[in-house]
Amino acid sequence: MNRAARAAVAVTVVALACAVWFAVQASALRPRDDDALVDQATTDQVRDQVSSAVKALFSYDYGNLDRTSRAAADFLSGPAVGQYRAQFAAAGKRATDGKLIRTTTVRAAGVRTLHGDDATLLLFLDQQTILPGGGAPRTSVAQLAVTAHRADGQWKITGLDPL
Repeated sequence: MNRAARAAVAVTVVALACAVWFAVQASALRPRDDDALVDQATTDQVRDQVSSAVKALFSYDYGNLDRTSRAAADFLSGPAVGQYRAQFAAAGKRATDGKLIRTTTVRAAGVRTLHGDDATLLLFLDQQTILPGGGAPRTSVAQLAVTAHRADGQWKITGLDPL
């Protein structure tokens, strides 16, 4: 075997070794069970449905707290029901006593994990509270970690964790 043939074999062996190494490294980077990066349609669906639910759950009008209670029945399940009841009981009393109206807007929402019918999200909220007698509304921001489960094509919130 001449020098050129040996060089070609050596280059081929090195290239094959590099290809195997790169393939192993690439498979390590691929999310195994997390579809949040690869299933854009489902990621968009869970983000949009959970964002709408959070907006409805954390916006209220002292004169129509039943609307917020109906939203809770529509959008919550599992442990989130008890978590929300405990939080909203105090907020509802403050709203009624102070004649408050709160509007919540989801400024940003990201799906952290998506595994089949289960997802975790991180939401950044802007909240405005209108006080009786006019004046400038009070504004606040909040962060919320949410777990959700899809049943019958609808995403329901199963956990709420204020950050």
